[in-house]
Amino acid sequence: MGKDVSMSRRQGLTTLGLTLGAAVLGSAATPASAGPATTGRRRAALTGTPYSVTIVNNSKIDDENAIVFQQQPSQPADMYSLAWLSKMCHAGTSITFKWTIDYNFVWGQTGTLKPGVDYEAGQIIPADLQNQNMVTLSYIDDGFEFGTPTSGAAPGSLLITEDETVPGPGLATQGSVGIGMSGAGTFVVPTQPKTGAQFLLTPTYWLAFGSYKAGTVVTEDILTEPYQLKYPDGETDATAVFDGENWTITFG
Repeated sequence: MGKDVSMSRRQGLTTLGLTLGAAVLGSAATPASAGPATTGRRRAALTGTPYSVTIVNNSKIDDENAIVFQQQPSQPADMYSLAWLSKMCHAGTSITFKWTIDYNFVWGQTGTLKPGVDYEAGQIIPADLQNQNMVTLSYIDDGFEFGTPTSGAAPGSLLITEDETVPGPGLATQGSVGIGMSGAGTFVVPTQPKTGAQFLLTPTYWLAFGSYKAGTVVTEDILTEPYQLKYPDGETDATAVFDGENWTITFG
């Protein structure tokens, strides 16, 4: 915990030391409007643990989605956070998101990624941090395809290898590849042949309002009041009330 790790993509094997919000690999700057962190750092929750957050819109915002997304400290320039959960939440209404701590590998059709662009999910397959934590991405007969996940990555991480068939920068067929949680993408990078991407996981979550739908690339600087949500030990259900300027969070 707290040890700095180099993050890069390189030929042969790339190590992208990914933490979802919490600073496992070093401290990180947070959006200016983020709420105060709870005491301590949490390691990845047990697989299958159910969570929920009810977002209550007590503001005058009436035309934006309530969004949950994930971040990592010192995020590499070629790694993109996706709007993970997103749904319209009119003024005076509330919506509830539910998920479980179950990981997945994802790839998408879009390689030219920028805020507001949909990565266009093409395949989502289950992953776990012990026995199915490594997978190979190939490009066969004009389409991407994952192989069968196996063990091989360090426990507590997910590893994607991209073979020599995968299209890279400058090609119209370039796509994106990454990981997700509870059946939806959370982080992707553009594809590159003969590289790899390793993700070290400690999930934390961010709340915001914005126009992004699920699966689109997000950037916190054009979201409305992004706020870091941290569940205290033993808590899995949260209510988040937004009044237009501040978030009030309760648990249980």
